Amino acid sequence: MAKTAKGSTTDNRQIILDTAMRMISEKGVDKTSLAEISKASGISKGTLYYYYATKNDLIFDMADLHMEQITTSLFSMIEDKKTLSWETMLTAFFTTLLASEARSRLHLYLVREAVSGNDSLKTRFQKTYSQWFGMVDQAYEKMPGPQTHLPAKAQFLVAVVDGFILQGLLGANPTPIKEIVDLMLKTIKRNKNET
Repeated sequence: MAKTAKGSTTDNRQIILDTAMRMISEKGVDKTSLAEISKASGISKGTLYYYYATKNDLIFDMADLHMEQITTSLFSMIEDKKTLSWETMLTAFFTTLLASEARSRLHLYLVREAVSGNDSLKTRFQKTYSQWFGMVDQAYEKMPGPQTHLPAKAQFLVAVVDGFILQGLLGANPTPIKEIVDLMLKTIKRNKNET
């Protein structure tokens, strides 16, 4: 007889998501089945299929959770500071997005799926990136200095982070966050002096 986890709907869903994220970060999406997630989570297949009829349904929930966690972390970092310094904002932004290899693997998988024709996932990324651009704009607006090219600065910063996620997963080098922030600060300072 299959095991059924005891707990609320929220507990079961969270157990499934946590187990799936851990397994997928270890084995990859293609090598992780719903049956394996069921067994590892201690939740019956029937209960798992009640929440997630397909692996794509589970991936969509994981994508939402993943993006929500990052967005919440970034938003709280911005809201906690009345006046942000460039160094604080950039360090927090890079650290938040690059801190977890499991999160980075999931992010890269989801990006791959989105650009490979998964239109629902692509739409979710467009919405999330739009939120991130807006949050970075908010942070820039709280900083002293000229308020020029804010949308471009936000897109540039998010693109840089995406690039470092890819490099980190490929094992190119550990991401030197402090050095990157210092370089970006020099660029910002040079641009201020030119305006």
